[in-house]
Amino acid sequence: MAEQQARSNALPPALSLAGRTALVTGGGTGIGRACAVLLAERGAKVFVLGRTAETLEGTRERAPSGSVETLVADVRESDQVDAALDRILEHGPLDVLINNAGGQFIAAAEQIPAKGFRAVMRLNLDATWYLTTQAAERSMLPAGYGKVACITMTPSRGMPGMSHSSASRAAVESLVRTWGAEWASRGVRAVAIAPGIVHTEAMERYGIDPAQVATVVPAGRLQRPEEVAELVAFAVAPAGDYITGTTLVADGGLNVSAPSPLN
Repeated sequence: MAEQQARSNALPPALSLAGRTALVTGGGTGIGRACAVLLAERGAKVFVLGRTAETLEGTRERAPSGSVETLVADVRESDQVDAALDRILEHGPLDVLINNAGGQFIAAAEQIPAKGFRAVMRLNLDATWYLTTQAAERSMLPAGYGKVACITMTPSRGMPGMSHSSASRAAVESLVRTWGAEWASRGVRAVAIAPGIVHTEAMERYGIDPAQVATVVPAGRLQRPEEVAELVAFAVAPAGDYITGTTLVADGGLNVSAPSPLN
């Protein structure tokens, strides 16, 4: 904890999360892990939630000593979400929620079975809606303070093979706009963070060649999870207090690009 305090004291006040409690879902790998570690380094007490104890422990070990606690739970199951919130709120209010848990598979639109479409919506949309509204009702709104950041996706134009995921992420961005409008006067902010193509473990599981994919990104490389975490940390810190109800895009120019006749 001394290490964490020293790191926090070295930060400008606008970026410090000292004294705040945060929950990061899908916190065992990739973007979730990067967010959890960075928020802890910025001074927050962080709870990481996921389905696998081993990966969550890996996140805890990478963070400043004593700054991270693990919660094994499935965000799709409301009773498990309720129990996780019970445990967090025993320590005091929940100030920051990072909705990172999500998933999808690559398939042509007409080949996605109803069961598969529903599974993706349940994880990416339903779980985000339930956890966020419960956290808001039980802690953030009564306390008059809260920051919610939802990891979505870019590009916002059509993305072949991802119709189910695109639909669910767009729905989350719509929720964020409404939450921003409803909760701003009550001290709660909500934003969506839309990364580009992030080089995580999931990409390896899909059998995708990172070097080949990078050729379509104007920045010339894939995104690192730590770069997404930096934007998340900014949004949920005091520096982001006047940002709500919108989507922050950080994708190396992917969303505004098109095949170039100059190449």
